[in-house]
Parts: sequence; C-alpha cells; structure tokens
Amino acid sequence: MGKINLNSIVYNEKLTKEEINKHITQEEIFSYYLGDSISSNKKFCSPLRNDSVPSFSLFYHRDGEGMLMFYDFATKDCGDYVVFVRKLFNLEFKDALRKIVFDFGLSNIKVTADKRKLSTVKRIIQKKPVNIGIKKRNWKQLDRSFWSRFGIKKSTLIKFNVVPIEYIFFNGNAVKVDKHGYAYIEYKDDRISYKIYQPYNERFKWINNANYSVHQGYTQLPDNGDLLIITKSLKDVMSLYDVIGTSAIGLQSESVMMKDSVMKEYKSRFKKVVCLFDNDKAGKSLSLSFSNKYKVPYFFMPEMEGVTDFSDLVKIIGIEKARVKFNTLIENEIK
Repeated sequence: MGKINLNSIVYNEKLTKEEINKHITQEEIFSYYLGDSISSNKKFCSPLRNDSVPSFSLFYHRDGEGMLMFYDFATKDCGDYVVFVRKLFNLEFKDALRKIVFDFGLSNIKVTADKRKLSTVKRIIQKKPVNIGIKKRNWKQLDRSFWSRFGIKKSTLIKFNVVPIEYIFFNGNAVKVDKHGYAYIEYKDDRISYKIYQPYNERFKWINNANYSVHQGYTQLPDNGDLLIITKSLKDVMSLYDVIGTSAIGLQSESVMMKDSVMKEYKSRFKKVVCLFDNDKAGKSLSLSFSNKYKVPYFFMPEMEGVTDFSDLVKIIGIEKARVKFNTLIENEIK
C-alpha cells in the first residue's frame, strides 16, 4: 500500500468507528489488512513485526457486543481493528479512521440514524470461546502474603479452586504469567472454564473464558442458609467466607444481570439475599438495577481511600475492624 496524505482525505468528523461498523464489517477490515481470509482458530505470522512462527490470532471479546480483537503472543499487543491499523501504520486514532475510510471508499458516506450494533452485523467467522489452559506451580510464601491481606486462607483458596500458575495456554500458545498469577477454575454444564488473575498486571489483569452465567462460588454454596451475598468477584466471595463466615457468589462482571430462575433459586435456598457491589458508579448502578428487577436490598462498604469492596476494607483496616464494620452496616441498612 502506497503512502497517502491522510490530511487530504475527505473525512466527515462525525464518522466514528461506530458509523464505520454500519457500512463494513470488522472482519472484512482485518481480512483486508492481513491480506488473508480470517478464522478465529487460525494463527498468522504477525504483520506488526518480523515473525517466522505464526503467533498472531483473532478472537471475539466477551463484552456482549461481538467485538473482534487481535492478540500478538510475543509482544502481548491486543486491541480492535482501529488499534491494529494504528500499530500497523504507526498512526494516531483519527488518522487510522481516515485510512480505513480511504481504503474502503467510504469518504462520501453520510452519517445515518441507523443504530445497528456490531452483534447484528453478518459474521465472516464463527464466534468461539477463547481456549485457555494452565500450567500450575507450587504455592509460595508470596501467595500467602498476597491473599492473607484480604483475610483469605490457603484452605479457602483450595476449596474455591484457585490455583497459582506459571503459564497459560492461550488458544494453544504458551504465555508465561506474572509471579502473582492465579487461575480461578469453574465447572458448569460439563465444561471447565478459567479466569486468569494477575493483580499487578495493568494490561492483562484478567483473562477469562467463562460465560456470564457462571457464578463464582456457586458450587461451594451450602444447600440452604440464612444469608447469601451477591457480589462481583471471587476474591470478595472468599474474603466474606473467611472473615464473616457467610455464603456469597460473585458475578463475572458488574455489567450483567442474571436469569429470573436463578434468583428464584437463591431466594428459595436462603432466607435473605443481599447485594454488595462496589461503591463506585458501576456498582451503584448495578445495585439499583438488581433492587428494581429482583426486589433485593443492597448496601455498600464505606467510602474510604482505597476501599471499593469488602476485601479492600479488610486490607485497609484489618480483619477484626472489617468484621465489626460489616456487621454494623448489615444490621443498620438491611431490614
């Protein structure tokens, strides 16, 4: 592709990435710049560097919008088609959009009122779950130091199928994880899924191939009980289990609801079902949604520096004070 003057391209400033998606699929964009037909289970030689061994692949993000992403296993670069074009041609975001507009002859299209989402665009490749495998390692002192800050014991980690790992196998490629690398192993419908947790990795803190119907801690629940806390992470589930001695399940994300039948099951097994999400904007929004839809109460941890959830509270003020604070909140705010 010859070098072009991007500033000379007729470009509607309102023509966003979302608008481009209405006229051409993300799969076609990747296929055009890769120079090859694409498949979610195919590996490519990375076009972003000299690569003699295919180590570049595509997958669909689990955000519910069907976003197609690339991943380079050597450099760990990851992103959508705009990020790919930016890296491929060393462009800024707006110039990457300009180039796509030019290369696909979209310069003269008008912004329309069409609200079609990515998930409704015809797919070229079939969406498949990301294939993840793990290589475990032995428990170390650093693991105890990390988890004990949240009041979580090794026996509880084992009970909830949390294991320290050395490698993940991401669509067949071995990738070494951080020294603080863990896998949450879940079993549902005869399928094993993994949620990889690297707490000090800003780019790849989470890698997950579990679907949203998998509730973390579900298989460890008792048949019935007095109280069930619905929260947003397995770390909080385990912290509540060890510090408070209460049952809890963790959603996969603070942007999803659950089936009515599942909530009905929880209410039939526990005398009281309560939501305890983060005390940030997303958590408060989800709490209100759960309260309106399922008629369950909710409460939050106190707004303190460094505290958004229960495990944070334990880390900041300690096990005993966190236990007292939790019991006070649940007695005063959940009637």
